[in-house]
Amino acid sequence: MFDPALPRHGATDGGWWPRSRNALTELPALIAALDARPGVRVQRLAVHCYEWDETPHQLTADGSHFVRVDSLTTIPRRTIIVTVAGGREPIALLVVPPDTPTETAWAEMNIAATSPGIPQTSGILIAGELQGP
Repeated sequence: MFDPALPRHGATDGGWWPRSRNALTELPALIAALDARPGVRVQRLAVHCYEWDETPHQLTADGSHFVRVDSLTTIPRRTIIVTVAGGREPIALLVVPPDTPTETAWAEMNIAATSPGIPQTSGILIAGELQGP
């Protein structure tokens, strides 16, 4: 969930709620969802290395689209940075933990997608917990 039209310099662009920590299952689904948006073609993902089980260095989406995956400690936890083709700004997504209750997860993703004033993922997670059940 994200709105690419909102200016968010330094803030998250939206949120994503994977159902597990299995990068081989979850990341291709994210790539497919982003690639389905007009003008978006994912080239690279940067993920926090402690957030995922067995992060691959490369994924293949839709059989022929290769996406590099960087597993880093230098990006904020619970964040994915998506590099897209065409020189566009990278997309920063909040990653809602898989075990988050449904109402809280939706609240956090909504905050990430619509609130340009909360630049850090930790602030969104706290705000989402305050709005949750």
